Amino acid sequence: MNRHQNTERSLQSLAEEAMRLGRDLEAEAHAVYAGGSAETFGFVARSLKRFAERNPFDDRDDASVETLRGIFERDLAAEVIGIERRPVETHYDAMGQSYELRKIAIYTERGEHLLRVRDLLADFERTRAAALDAIAAERAIMRLLGA
Repeated sequence: MNRHQNTERSLQSLAEEAMRLGRDLEAEAHAVYAGGSAETFGFVARSLKRFAERNPFDDRDDASVETLRGIFERDLAAEVIGIERRPVETHYDAMGQSYELRKIAIYTERGEHLLRVRDLLADFERTRAAALDAIAAERAIMRLLGA
């Protein structure tokens, strides 16, 4: 029975985090006017409204989240003001650090904010998926137990 309680706490923690991330995502996307145009901004606002209202698990949101990812990427691409080549650590081993030069986009201030929105969306998607997986696992266990 203790194992079941740990699962519930874990599921509750995931659900709480998904709700918090959904609210943060909606607020940040609104603040940066994600989508740019009035029509696209309206779609973003409508799509994120349920998240802001603490309802991040509606099946209808799967397609919207994918569309939002594309909108944020297009917005972000429009905010690139330059490209720099910077050393990026690729790994560390017995020989020490290894680097390679990579092209790194430089963004406007709005672009930096959009990067945070894009990262919030990715965190939200991962957390939401983990919560939905935990729910599915719980249901599968209940079916196995014949409950």
